[in-house]
Amino acid sequence: MNYAVMVLSIGLAGVIAVSNMQGSTVAAHETLLATLSPADEITHSVPAPTGEDRSALRFIDLRNGTTCKVGAPAQANGDWGRIPMGPGCLASADLAKASWWRKGINGTLVMADEEGRTVLEFSPGDGVLYESVYPASALITVVPAKS
Repeated sequence: MNYAVMVLSIGLAGVIAVSNMQGSTVAAHETLLATLSPADEITHSVPAPTGEDRSALRFIDLRNGTTCKVGAPAQANGDWGRIPMGPGCLASADLAKASWWRKGINGTLVMADEEGRTVLEFSPGDGVLYESVYPASALITVVPAKS
């Protein structure tokens, strides 16, 4: 029993000693962080969004390199609309199945075939507007069309 009390006492003393050794204040850490922060040309190398016109989207099928431009969906309220699919999109097996789409209030983009079955689903992406999430075999990204 005395051994357990002694070990616990030594452990408690160690915790107290270590916490006293970490005596730097928050202000000191913030100064150190500011000193070690990367320069503005690094952190601001990705330009901020400029409110560019997103009236058109570019679909990129990463499996076969197909790229095509499509007018952006006007329905943000969840209503289905016909996809103005161009002939370039038909080279993608996944995009060729889609006839209808809707933009969900939660930011998703869902595409369905003529029977209303979901054939593609996209979530807002990191570095792109959308990334395909369904089906898992689809590797399609959506970016703003610049030309």
